Amino acid sequence: MPKTGLTAEQIKDRAIECTMERMRKFGYEKVRLSDIAKDLGVTHAALYAHFADKAALFDAVSERFIRDLDAKLERFCQPGARGTPLERITDWFVTLHKTKCEKVRCDPELYRAFNFLAVRQKVFVCQHLQSMDRQLMMLVKEAIDGGLLQGDAAEIVQLLFNATIGFHYPAMVVEYIDQDREPLLRAVLDALYRGLRDA
Repeated sequence: MPKTGLTAEQIKDRAIECTMERMRKFGYEKVRLSDIAKDLGVTHAALYAHFADKAALFDAVSERFIRDLDAKLERFCQPGARGTPLERITDWFVTLHKTKCEKVRCDPELYRAFNFLAVRQKVFVCQHLQSMDRQLMMLVKEAIDGGLLQGDAAEIVQLLFNATIGFHYPAMVVEYIDQDREPLLRAVLDALYRGLRDA
């Protein structure tokens, strides 16, 4: 147990929280490991035991955001989830869109760091993409089994994801942040469902 009275896991969690606080105040470029160590009351070396460098610390911040997002999306795939498969697919995409918009508005510096990391295909970003693909595949298969969509599940997943990319790709969320695009997203999905149902 370190002098702080915190366990190793608590130090790691507090480091992430302190990093988020400093990013909000000063921007992520100005965050330094030495400042985080000082905030926690530990040595610089003690912090290096958890994070190899500043990039690793930023990864941990973005990974926490992604884990929270994955959990929000996963609820639409749970047994007993409310709504038809198509309604849940719509809710899945709307939640993905709204969560990222909320992050841009409320935590712009944290989202900027996330955007920076997302385009570099970090391991946890790839895992996030795989998780989304699995979730959407599950919902699409339910829709096909229920006669609500027709076609190959994998192809439909790719079509839905690519057709809505402008509503959830990090850079494009920022570009259109001043617009209420949820109605358009719902309209795009409804048009896709009609086309896929009549295919």
